[in-house]
Amino acid sequence: MKILDRYILQTFMLSLAISLAALMGIVLILDLVLNVNKLFNLSATAHVTGFWSIFVNLLGYYFYKMFDYFQWIAAPAILVAAAASLVRLNRSRELVGVKAAGVSLYRVMWPMIVVALLLDAFYVVNQEIIIPSIAPELTRDPDEMEVREKFPVDFIRDAHNNVLYAPLYDPKTEEMLSEPRAFPGKGVVHEIKVRIFLRDENYHPAGTLEADRARWYRRGALEGWQLEGGLRFPPVDRAAVFDQRPADSEGEPIAFYATNVGPEEIERHRASDFYRYMAYRELKILAKDPMRGNWRQLQVAMHQHLTMPIMNLLILLLGLPFVTGREDRNYFISIGVALGLFIAVFVLMFAATAFGNTGHLSPLTAAWIPVILVLPASILSLEMLRT
Repeated sequence: MKILDRYILQTFMLSLAISLAALMGIVLILDLVLNVNKLFNLSATAHVTGFWSIFVNLLGYYFYKMFDYFQWIAAPAILVAAAASLVRLNRSRELVGVKAAGVSLYRVMWPMIVVALLLDAFYVVNQEIIIPSIAPELTRDPDEMEVREKFPVDFIRDAHNNVLYAPLYDPKTEEMLSEPRAFPGKGVVHEIKVRIFLRDENYHPAGTLEADRARWYRRGALEGWQLEGGLRFPPVDRAAVFDQRPADSEGEPIAFYATNVGPEEIERHRASDFYRYMAYRELKILAKDPMRGNWRQLQVAMHQHLTMPIMNLLILLLGLPFVTGREDRNYFISIGVALGLFIAVFVLMFAATAFGNTGHLSPLTAAWIPVILVLPASILSLEMLRT
């Protein structure tokens, strides 16, 4: 590595650390402001659980959140760091000396691009490995760190291609529970039971398991749900999922259902946008499931796992020429230009995602159209750079 490369890397890495810390701090403060009511609810339990316990849990909550927020701030942080570094080199006339020595600006930018590629590699690792492994922590609300409320289990697919449903799940006891419900217009109140819809490899119904209660059981390699009052019935029509069975209907008793869907997977699926925390392989499997009503969103998210790392690099290549040119450019103007370019590209990606989720564009087109539009713009931008 040449002296010039080391100097540029040192300058860029310092700017990158500052921009990452600043953007992360801004995002965390915004999250605190938006969740202030939930945090007040949490503080109400301080006299019971203790302030220190809540403080530690709050730190843990935002520690996990930082991995999610990194996916949002990676691209603007790299661009802002590059802008700050190049403006600093310009204002100190060091870039003038480099160009006078016959060194191209492309050569100056190369160390920054290498660092951007390494950060993009971490982006992929974070997206495919780290975030899916901590998804249960990311789907929690701040006020649920101490008081964990019950919530429904909404049709979660397991490794056997079967689907789990329960009207209530209790995280404290790790139990799926039945719940009495009134049905308007029918004038009846009956117990909605825990149900597991069995399917073959082609997604065709193969039967239904019903239980009053299901408790998670794990011992060694054996994992599954202990079924209280469990019965196996022939397949039910999807339209009759919540219908009450006749009292005299007979089923085959069953006491245990082995599955990979346990408490962690259930908590991971509790948020409406749980698919944001899934790896590409998991999204690909889930998007094929005909029971999923949000298959478009799943497919858009799946394709974006491929396009977003590309977009991170294209945003940098698009913005570098805009922040390199003038020697007298102010820090804040340069950083403002960088952020403006990012916001413009972000609006494009947001619009494409919205059109893909609503069916106005195919999921494949919605994910790749920002790349198709920004790639030639990045090439033209680099071509216009005065080296």
